Amino acid sequence: MTYILFFIGFYILIKAANWLVEGARWIASHFKISSMVIGLIIVGIGTSIPEFSIAFLANLLQSKSDIALGTIVGSNTFNILFILGLAAVVRPIVFLQEWIEEDLLWNVVAVLFFVVLIFVSIAKTDMVIGRADGALLLTAFAAWLFYALRFASNEDNSKEHISRLLTFPIAFGMMIAGLVGVLLGAKWVIEGAAAFAALIGMSEAFIGLTVVGMGTSLPELVVATTAAYRGETGIAVGSIIGSNIFDFLMIVGVSALARPMVVEQTLSRDTMITLVATLTLLLSMYVGTRNTLTRKKGTLFIAMYCLYVWMLIARG
Repeated sequence: MTYILFFIGFYILIKAANWLVEGARWIASHFKISSMVIGLIIVGIGTSIPEFSIAFLANLLQSKSDIALGTIVGSNTFNILFILGLAAVVRPIVFLQEWIEEDLLWNVVAVLFFVVLIFVSIAKTDMVIGRADGALLLTAFAAWLFYALRFASNEDNSKEHISRLLTFPIAFGMMIAGLVGVLLGAKWVIEGAAAFAALIGMSEAFIGLTVVGMGTSLPELVVATTAAYRGETGIAVGSIIGSNIFDFLMIVGVSALARPMVVEQTLSRDTMITLVATLTLLLSMYVGTRNTLTRKKGTLFIAMYCLYVWMLIARG
């Protein structure tokens, strides 16, 4: 039955992502809200629910901070390199200057903040992200959320036609149904992938790195690529950046506030990879075709992620 749900889950993921994007697009146009803001806050945070549930419960109930932090770090590296890379291959993504100077910089700050906490915990030798650190992260998240809402504009909202058949209740219902479907579909795909991995004899460590880290990003993967294909670049980019900021500031913040998180020293290397990936995305906006994640850049991003996974396998 698990294997059947695996394929059903993929179908639900694709269908639900279309509903989610269409509903978000209608609401953004109808209320003259930037689709980037919709992507950042509603879609980005909503699709991070798998990471939140796994990281928070793993740390609080099972004291498995390595799984919690590993899920966050692995998911974010996957988001930047593989998901945005694949979305760009599907359709080149043109970034507005405001997205680069504001939202993408916030993403860099969020990752950098987390990196500093990791290295401070190692330097103090207590190897812990404590409750005070969690409070700082939550304060930073509140500041970002206020900023995103305060400056919610319609700068990228085109005058394109939107369906006259939709009303606000229908569009909102599509968003909720799409979000639930994406999360349910992701759950079934993750469970099916874990069963497949166990069937062919993969190690539990490798299953954790691939299935958990990448599996929890399946909602972002489907939503971003679907949005890119439909030309909804604000939602595609916003869903990834919003998810990354939410992961590092909100999820780690709440988890550490509930129960201090023990840091494995090897995590510092993976955290630096995430920072390098985020900075690479920022720098790519100024190399070659400016403000555009082209198909060539997207292909390079995917290759970088494959190299990282190969390094993980080699590291064991």
